[in-house]
Amino acid sequence: MKMTWFSFKEESNLLIRLAFPILLAQLALTGLGVVDTIMSGRVGTNDLAAIGLGTSIMLPVFMFATGVLLAITPIISKAKGQNNTKAIPLYLFQGLWLALPLGITSLVILMNLDWLLNLLSLNAQVYQLTQDYLFYIAFGMPGVALYQALRFFWEGLGKTLPTMWISFLALLLNIPLNAVFIYGLGPVDAMGAAGCGVASTLVMWAMFFIGMVYVLKNSEYKPYLKDYKILKLQTWKINWQEGIKPILALGIPNSLALLFEVSLFSFIAVFIAPLGTMILAAHQIALNFTSLTFMVPLSLAMALTVRVGYGFGEANRNKVHITLFTGFVWAIFIGSVLASISFILRVQIIEIYTFDQQVLVIASILLIFAAMYQVFDAVQVCAAGALRGFHDTKITMWVTLISYWGIGLGLGYIFTYTNWIVEPMGVQGFWLGIVLGLILAAILLSLRLRQIYYVHFK
Repeated sequence: MKMTWFSFKEESNLLIRLAFPILLAQLALTGLGVVDTIMSGRVGTNDLAAIGLGTSIMLPVFMFATGVLLAITPIISKAKGQNNTKAIPLYLFQGLWLALPLGITSLVILMNLDWLLNLLSLNAQVYQLTQDYLFYIAFGMPGVALYQALRFFWEGLGKTLPTMWISFLALLLNIPLNAVFIYGLGPVDAMGAAGCGVASTLVMWAMFFIGMVYVLKNSEYKPYLKDYKILKLQTWKINWQEGIKPILALGIPNSLALLFEVSLFSFIAVFIAPLGTMILAAHQIALNFTSLTFMVPLSLAMALTVRVGYGFGEANRNKVHITLFTGFVWAIFIGSVLASISFILRVQIIEIYTFDQQVLVIASILLIFAAMYQVFDAVQVCAAGALRGFHDTKITMWVTLISYWGIGLGLGYIFTYTNWIVEPMGVQGFWLGIVLGLILAAILLSLRLRQIYYVHFK
């Protein structure tokens, strides 16, 4: 098996054609959070802290549903590789059925989190703003879950441009809606940070309706949907054995793996809340920016899922080998560039969010830690994406549990609040834990990917 410059260049083009629209889409979606942070931050530090805490609490709930539904992409990409045209629409409609209870469950959870806020040492205004934000954004959870089912359907077929355009529309819609509900307009009273929740809910439902119209009206999907009539009960019949069960079997471990990673940052926000509003605001700024940059390797990982899924479905060892080699070269390069940007331009980055000197100093230190882990973060997320393409998510779940909760959160808490290993480091201790956890995840997931490759292609 020979890797040539031509095969590397050809595979790079294929990966970029898949990944670039996903990247723009993810940047636009992450931009929703950036817009929320910047626009609410202009109201005051309390609003900035409320958005930081509220999104940190909301994100694990959102990611659990997303992680389950993400299994639709590798399942459909493998079916396409096998030229199994009958299975593809089955997974679409069963994915929509699955999205509904996932979205409703997310809604119920977000509307009943007062007990968690009561555990935190929050001033009265931050408490109320966070509570209201979670209440309003909860109503958007069913809409965004249904949209994700549609999105992962067309991405599994290698169509990523629709995600990009819908995400851009969402970002453009979010800005004026934020302005109306945060600052108030006419009969609408100013709601501060809580207004972001109302705006986000409206945007989430708009994305679903646009996505549904796109799937039903686009001629490219007619070959898959020709035997399915939307108004016929047979189309919407629940198929547990062939539809929902395979999605859950792959999606639940995948979702837990994502949850362990996302909740690492969310729990850190909860644990550092007693350290004060300045610390919480600095953490939110560093987390918001690194979440934005993380979209680059994440997009590459999602493209790897599709490409590996095709090769896996075709049982084509050479294709998978070229895809993996090319993907990891790009992962290391991307991680190196992002680390350099985070370190060199950290002050300028922070000044986009705030000019508060205390917040700026703390956030600047946190971005140095971010620069330390970004290469490893790119490697681990791409390894996880490739493993999804192989329909292997259980080991990823255990690796992320150990790396993020055991090392990142557990060791980070020790560094932050105790003198068991070093003198208490404050919030920097958690970020050191993140660095060590991501290094471990990158190593273990790379080893698992090597193992699973040789299992399938002896």
